[in-house]
Amino acid sequence: MSTSRPKVSYARLFDDLRVTLAVHRCGSMTRAAVELDTTTSTVSRQISRLRGTLGLSPFIKSEGDWLLNPRMAALLNAVEHANGMIESELGRLIEAAPEEPREIRIGALPSVISHILIPALGELRTGARNLRPIFENRVHEVGLGMSDVALVFSLPEGGRIKARRCGDLAFALYAPPCWTRGHGWVSLTDRYAARYAEARRAWFGCNPTLKVDSFAQAVAAMRALGLAGILPVVVGGPEPDFVHIPGSGLDLTRDLHLIYHESRSEDADLRCVIDWICQQISRTPSESPLSLRKSKNQTCASSG
Repeated sequence: MSTSRPKVSYARLFDDLRVTLAVHRCGSMTRAAVELDTTTSTVSRQISRLRGTLGLSPFIKSEGDWLLNPRMAALLNAVEHANGMIESELGRLIEAAPEEPREIRIGALPSVISHILIPALGELRTGARNLRPIFENRVHEVGLGMSDVALVFSLPEGGRIKARRCGDLAFALYAPPCWTRGHGWVSLTDRYAARYAEARRAWFGCNPTLKVDSFAQAVAAMRALGLAGILPVVVGGPEPDFVHIPGSGLDLTRDLHLIYHESRSEDADLRCVIDWICQQISRTPSESPLSLRKSKNQTCASSG
């Protein structure tokens, strides 16, 4: 009896693997469907078809999450590398038609996008007029997701990812000028700020008055309720309604790393964007925000 492997359509197999890669990078079938401009049911159907083709499940369900089957890791790495090479080669072809728009997906913290990168877009357009950045908010994610290049605090473990430290992001304690300790403070939710919660509660002497999901929401709450809060210096420093509160011991800086897939190392467009991002991050303040506020009267009390 013949036990030969059934004939596989490699075009269909590659498409199913591409969808599987999107689910892995996005973290869910729903988000992958949005990124691929299709439906969740289509994504689910292709994952099921791949399971039948390979004879194993691409994902393992654990505590409500879909985790990549470790046996799939090497195959998916190969697909990701192939995708990157295809993107790079397409970029080379487009270089021959310089008027054609070229998209680059950039993932970063919302505050980095709004206060550092977008204000410097003129410089990028001067060097690469037809590049079209697509900015994607990334807060809790570690890997690339669907971005071509991403700014992260923590480097991903494993994978064929190249990393480059490009600078620091400084955070400091700000409040309205009339604020004193005991008048309340705002915090990001535990998802983002749990590692700092104990030290901040100890200094403020109480739990936060409220928790929010972004620095933009924190700024709005600080204005509306007269609260203190920890903000990126690029956000809090220019705010005319806030002053920096020195001596709290809550100010900190965190390393920012730029990551991209190794298959894109020779991509001229991506190299241009990487150099531009690193240049902008290197210009951001990483020292005490006091130097940014020399013109402001530091009237806040740092102790009750």
